[in-house]
Amino acid sequence: MATLFKYASVFALLIIILGVSFALLMSEEKGEAPKDSGDLFELNSRIGVAVDKGLKFLASKQAKTGFIGPQYQVFVTGVAGLAFLASGNLPGEGKYGANIHSARRYIVNSTSKIGYICEDERSGGASRMHGHGFATWFLAELYGTSRQSGIEVEEEVKTILKKAIDVIEASQSNEGGWYYTPQKGGDEGSITVCIVQALRAARNIGLSVNKQVIDRGVNYLKKSANPDGSFKYSLGSGGGGTFPLAAGGVSSLCLYGMYDAPETLKGLEYILKYKPGTPNNWSSYPYYSNFYATLAMFLAGEKYWEEWFPLEAKMLLEKQAADGSWQGGEGGSPEYATALACLTLQIPLQYLPLFHK
Repeated sequence: MATLFKYASVFALLIIILGVSFALLMSEEKGEAPKDSGDLFELNSRIGVAVDKGLKFLASKQAKTGFIGPQYQVFVTGVAGLAFLASGNLPGEGKYGANIHSARRYIVNSTSKIGYICEDERSGGASRMHGHGFATWFLAELYGTSRQSGIEVEEEVKTILKKAIDVIEASQSNEGGWYYTPQKGGDEGSITVCIVQALRAARNIGLSVNKQVIDRGVNYLKKSANPDGSFKYSLGSGGGGTFPLAAGGVSSLCLYGMYDAPETLKGLEYILKYKPGTPNNWSSYPYYSNFYATLAMFLAGEKYWEEWFPLEAKMLLEKQAADGSWQGGEGGSPEYATALACLTLQIPLQYLPLFHK
């Protein structure tokens, strides 16, 4: 099995190299690729090396109890767990199999009796429903990919997933969105994005999810779309549209197959105004924004992917530190930034079912 993963990793790297090289060549014809990009093969072969260095950094920061990061630990551990899975590793299998096991253990131990996945909120650094969404997504991907590979996963994970979904369904607002805490009293765009994506991941592995809850969540995002392609902060309280919210909203609509919806098409054009390498791309929540924007462009198809990913890959490669981490931006820790950067660069591998077109 170890040999199988070794060859799978090599094959995956070749997919990235060939795919991104083609995209870079197409972008050069359009006059969009940086002229100093150098040898295309050399640039793109760096992606696999950069991801492995990033994952190695995350593994070195994992505590004995399984969490990663000094704060927002459920969120960061969930994203890091997804990044380990996205590289072709599985629980107990592959270079980072042990790290996936440890991340799972931490997420399981952070789950309350009712199914809410969160750190002790008295710490002041709790991930709240953002963390709950990403932790649910991680457990769903772990459970699904493990079963497909013939690896036995504890039924405890399935039980927790069912409870986590119950929490989500019970806390949907009257507007159809979700808020920072598992209560029905409000709604916020970025939380709604991670929740509807977690529900899609859960549905992918065959878990029962109330269709009305999903429909209301997706409709919430559609109603959040502004005429210029941006997305509102909240339906309940309004708020102007931003690049991060547009990226999250469009990627979510694409995950539910709404590629030709007016909100999606206008949103894609809005996102393209914030191409990697431009100052406004890195202005607010850069790692969050670029992860969701890259996912949106990948799901939207070749036209958008060719225009986005070559620039995205080059930008992230340039920003990686010598120790394999990414720094700066939101989240307050290199663990936060590194987990999202690694996940972004691995989207085209499609190891995670949620990344399948």
